[in-house]
Amino acid sequence: MSEPSLDKDQVRAWSRELGFEAVGFAPAEEPPDARDRLQSWLDRGYHASMAWMAREPVRRVDPERILEGARSVIVTALVYDRPEPVPAAPALPRIARYARGDDYHEVVGEKLHALADRIRAHHPEARVRIACDTSAILEKAFGVAAGLGWLGKNTCLLHPKLGSWFFLGEIFTTLAVSADPAVTDLCGSCRRCLDVCPTDAFPQPYVLDANRCLSYRNIEHRGAFPTGWGESLGDWLVGCDLCQDVCPWNRKAPFSPEERFAPRPELTRTTAEEWESLDDAGYRARVKGTAITRIKAADMRRNAGAVRENRSRASADADGMSPPRSEPGDG
Repeated sequence: MSEPSLDKDQVRAWSRELGFEAVGFAPAEEPPDARDRLQSWLDRGYHASMAWMAREPVRRVDPERILEGARSVIVTALVYDRPEPVPAAPALPRIARYARGDDYHEVVGEKLHALADRIRAHHPEARVRIACDTSAILEKAFGVAAGLGWLGKNTCLLHPKLGSWFFLGEIFTTLAVSADPAVTDLCGSCRRCLDVCPTDAFPQPYVLDANRCLSYRNIEHRGAFPTGWGESLGDWLVGCDLCQDVCPWNRKAPFSPEERFAPRPELTRTTAEEWESLDDAGYRARVKGTAITRIKAADMRRNAGAVRENRSRASADADGMSPPRSEPGDG
């Protein structure tokens, strides 16, 4: 008797019906070099205060830890960039694209569950488990293994048609499937993402030091900022899109038709002063149902205060009112 296997064409058709823009398939094996790359990154302290990244790192590359007996991994891509213009004004801080609409965990998770249900209906003997930025796995490494794209120099997964504005989701299953072919790294000699970073967060291409990344600073870091961190944010209140904004592969990337990713006005039209004035209850009500709930209320007020001060400083500089900056050798 032949072992049960997935019909890749059928899964692709289901994925399209559910709104996924791309899907790839990989064997449930450790992605090549993933364990060594992760350990090297941890050894250099590039995970900053994210201590959970260092707990049992092998779990992040071993599908068996996600689903015992797993034989295949299905990796999906769901575009999140929307066509609606986001208001740009000096008084409005910037929020990264991924966080402007509904919580992607809910949107992607809903679609993954629907896809998993269809697989179970056709293969009742199979075991299936989904993951969406919730399980301890290196999603981008499995995305590369599944032929969805290549790892860019900014460490984002790049798809030749979708660019990098997409969320990943995974389905682990005991069903067998053939792997999709790998995608060639097409970054070439381009350095746009490396050069645009205001804090030099890339010590080398394909390596990110979270300590220097604005997204780490305004999302993951808890408590007061070390000296200089607040000023480094510029006008970024939540996350940072700079290294993706300049990527040539995003120039023609498609927009998402998913209405739930549309920017919420209560997020994108709120001034830094308004964010800073919200009490805990008001903040929770404002960000309910979004990925911004990752940020604690006190830390959002911290971010907003930094953005407000940066704007005031920039305005003073433009008016020629800022105090003179000392030069080396000045007494």
